[in-house]
Amino acid sequence: MAKAHQNATPLVSICYAVAVFAGLVWAVFGTGILYGAHMGPTAHGLFERDATVMAVPIAGQVPWLGLMVGLAVYAVWQCTPTARHTQLHGRLRPWVLLVVVLNALWLQLLQRDRVGPSLLCAIGLLATLIMIDIMISRTRLCSNMDRWITRASFGLFTGWLGIIVLAELVTWIALLGPDPQQIMFKGAAAFILLILCLVLCVATFKQALGIYVNAGALWVVFWITLDRITWQEASPLFATVSTVATLLLLLCLVSALRTRIRALRSHPNTGRDQSSPN
Repeated sequence: MAKAHQNATPLVSICYAVAVFAGLVWAVFGTGILYGAHMGPTAHGLFERDATVMAVPIAGQVPWLGLMVGLAVYAVWQCTPTARHTQLHGRLRPWVLLVVVLNALWLQLLQRDRVGPSLLCAIGLLATLIMIDIMISRTRLCSNMDRWITRASFGLFTGWLGIIVLAELVTWIALLGPDPQQIMFKGAAAFILLILCLVLCVATFKQALGIYVNAGALWVVFWITLDRITWQEASPLFATVSTVATLLLLLCLVSALRTRIRALRSHPNTGRDQSSPN
């Protein structure tokens, strides 16, 4: 009986990995991203470059494919004997499956001009990722490889998606009637972006997982800022505030990296820092 139970564990892990891969294939091929599809024509063109101050340029959207690869790597990793020694991965399975389903629904609805339902899926996806991050940060992972793969797979996705959701929220508000080119609209968007970046910095400061969350958010904010500075419809107000937000994320990331490197040097065998249970 015990032997049957032991044999069931790898089988469950493999079936789970297959389900994750199916969800990722649905997201990648179902949205047509590999065939050059993009979000510009949707939502009456409000996702086009500089349609709103929070419009994300192509360079800021590109990491999505890499994040899908990261989830695929995690699905394979949790099948390994090393990862199966950690109970965390078993607890994460239903939530990761929810992530891949919401991820596919979010993009497919967005391509069909269903911005409201798409935004709800994106918010649900972000909330699920945040919950997964909390579960990861409260669990001691079994090896450096487990830490790197698990943290990177979900931390980068959380940080990147947080800014993307804000951009979609701004677009949805613009669809309700306000003129996205008004100074008040741009100022409000800049203020919300700055507050979000401050919250990210405070919540993840010197956390091992926070390195990845900050890096994901920093990538999007940097490209939005660069676009607002260089594009023909440049917004000096928004560009100034978003530059401050970029610097805040960068300083927090550098500080977290210095703390982490110092911890790795002082604990070379475990890779654990004193500020994190992981």
